[in-house]
Amino acid sequence: MTDSSDLLFNQPVIVEACEEFVQRDMLGIKGSFPGLLQDAPMSSTAVVNGLSQQLIYQLQLIVPDAFVSFDDLNVDLLDAAFPYVQTPAKQALQRAIQDRGQTMQVNSAYRTIAQQMLLYNDRFNNSNPVAPPGASNHQTGLAIDIEDARGWEVYLMRYGWYPLPGDPPHFDYQGGGTIDLRSQSILAFQQLWNLNYPNQKISEDGGFGPQTENALNRSPAPGFSKAPWDGKPRTLRLAMPRMEGSDVLKLQEGLKKAGIVVGADGEFGPATDKAVKEFQQKKGLKPDGIVAVKTREQMA
Repeated sequence: MTDSSDLLFNQPVIVEACEEFVQRDMLGIKGSFPGLLQDAPMSSTAVVNGLSQQLIYQLQLIVPDAFVSFDDLNVDLLDAAFPYVQTPAKQALQRAIQDRGQTMQVNSAYRTIAQQMLLYNDRFNNSNPVAPPGASNHQTGLAIDIEDARGWEVYLMRYGWYPLPGDPPHFDYQGGGTIDLRSQSILAFQQLWNLNYPNQKISEDGGFGPQTENALNRSPAPGFSKAPWDGKPRTLRLAMPRMEGSDVLKLQEGLKKAGIVVGADGEFGPATDKAVKEFQQKKGLKPDGIVAVKTREQMA
């Protein structure tokens, strides 16, 4: 877990407390803290999963197709490990995994600025430095932290993923065809804040200054009331980390109206997956548990 390396956009290196962060995220916490980010406990970065998912979706709206999920590869993910990298980095990761022929355990990949804010707020309790939000390599979409790093090293390096000295689990993709997403990661938050608080607008400049820091700390950990998927729905499915938010709650309420037994907690877990498949089967759709256009049309 680093700030950008000299090979990544010509920025200086900050070696973060990678293994220390991962130990917290292994606590098995899935749901978001029901309050503001600044009040959230630093038990796991999963406590801001709801806000993080909104930030990821907003970033994907800003840079379509450049920033993609790799959870369709042969990987296991921690509860707070969002499986997103830039497209060339995913292609290289896929080749490395295919070459070794084993499942890769990913402890961290893209880390949202909400997650980074938690770590930064708690930096005085860490033994190593912590990069401010927007400055970590984990906001570039070109970084992963994994288990069995040395076992994977030869395969990853073959395709442009290189280990960071002094940070054993961390690898950075250094191939071509990428962009620096860190400012867009901040811009995504600034846009969402302004959408939700039009009377308290902050600059949409992609920079992490005092105004943005203050707003981020005052943001709701479960996510804003006006979400980026309100205008352009996201595809919902069983995933890790668990999808959560207003759209999941709306789905669950729609399933209940259709006579399907399911809880309405705003988290897409195994019970919701089962309920979606039951609904799809009743409607003559492929019962794959994926909520996209056809399933939504049947629920309208």
